Amino acid sequence: MTGNPAQRMPAHQARERRPGGASRAWPDARHAARPATPRPDPPGDQLPAGAPGARGVAALGYLGVPVLGPCLPLVIYLLRWRKPGHLRWHSVQALNFSLTVALYGICTLIAGAVLTLDSTSVALVVLIAVASALWLVTLAYAILAGSSAYRGGFRRIPAWLCATIAR
Repeated sequence: MTGNPAQRMPAHQARERRPGGASRAWPDARHAARPATPRPDPPGDQLPAGAPGARGVAALGYLGVPVLGPCLPLVIYLLRWRKPGHLRWHSVQALNFSLTVALYGICTLIAGAVLTLDSTSVALVVLIAVASALWLVTLAYAILAGSSAYRGGFRRIPAWLCATIAR
């Protein structure tokens, strides 16, 4: 028998004895890991045909995150928050992305302040290294998501970098 737990086990091999007399059943096809179903892309843009800049505005919302922080995504979110569609999906994700990065920045400043109590030079080195790494990661994901938004697609930013704060 192969190592694939999705295949059915014969009845005489269906139980495994553990130390202490406990046993557990082998998983069968019903309990096998199912492949993750991809989430559908957000619905198409609900803007009128005369608004060709919606994809550009969505991309600009992402690209404003490393430079302006949550200001630009917040403005885009507040202007389009009730209208469903492509721009709203991107504005919500860009706002969540920017707020999460801002929280990471605040945590970095707090850690730098605590390190300053011991040594200013060590605190400066650590603070600059962590802030630079955070900015580079933010820039990379903003470019990836912004270029996808400009092409009309949707790229989900990982949950560790984009917590769900706004809906």
